[in-house]
Amino acid sequence: MTIVIALANQKGGVGKTTSTVNLACALAHQGQHVLAIDMDPQSSLTIYYNNDPRTLEKQEATLYWALMKDQALANLILSNPDGGPDLIPASISLAGAEPELTLLWDSASVFRGKLNTIKENYNFILLDCPPSLTLLTVNALAAADTVLVPVKTDYLSIMGIPLLFDTVEKVRKRLNTRLSILGVLPTMYNARNIHDNDCLTELKEVLGSRIQLFEPIHRSTGFDRSSAIGKATLDAFPDTPGVPVYHHIANELIHHGESQ
Repeated sequence: MTIVIALANQKGGVGKTTSTVNLACALAHQGQHVLAIDMDPQSSLTIYYNNDPRTLEKQEATLYWALMKDQALANLILSNPDGGPDLIPASISLAGAEPELTLLWDSASVFRGKLNTIKENYNFILLDCPPSLTLLTVNALAAADTVLVPVKTDYLSIMGIPLLFDTVEKVRKRLNTRLSILGVLPTMYNARNIHDNDCLTELKEVLGSRIQLFEPIHRSTGFDRSSAIGKATLDAFPDTPGVPVYHHIANELIHHGESQ
């Protein structure tokens, strides 16, 4: 059974791409066949994996060409020869998909149909969503089984969570009845900062027992250094604080998959 996880938050700079890379790596470490899909026109995930979006775009080898043109999604997969996660890249052209999608009768579920052609080849598929609640994000939610919400421990980042939850609920009712929220993942947490601790406390109060709040990912230069060299922190600097949290989430997902 394939599990599709959307990493979503309409606020940028909250660690979606970093969490996508490291969770995908943690799953691959457990012997899972993993695919990461860049659904953000900013192409951060594509760049993280040492790919040039401009070159790929010239080759018509990015997600846009499968989403809006006739390119098969399978043809876009960049395989990892080392057994790590495979990648479907994006480029700035994906921003042009928004107005084009609105013209289609199935505008909110185009991606789901495309993804179904390759789903069975993977145990887990991770969707790195754009930092906005646009049709691209809705398409990701319509195709996903569950949502992981990375959120930086500051007030501006956590203020938009209720709106994201409302969007998830609307998608669940209208497009994807199996969609659930895996949990909220606090990121860039500084335990010595009063503001960070206040935000973490507020998150606990807002979520209560309804939605799982994972242990926070502590702010560390290890994440910045690993992104600079295009490697997951789990591989480049495995002793970085926060790394065990990604292993924990991976184990939870694998257990959930095995129980289905």
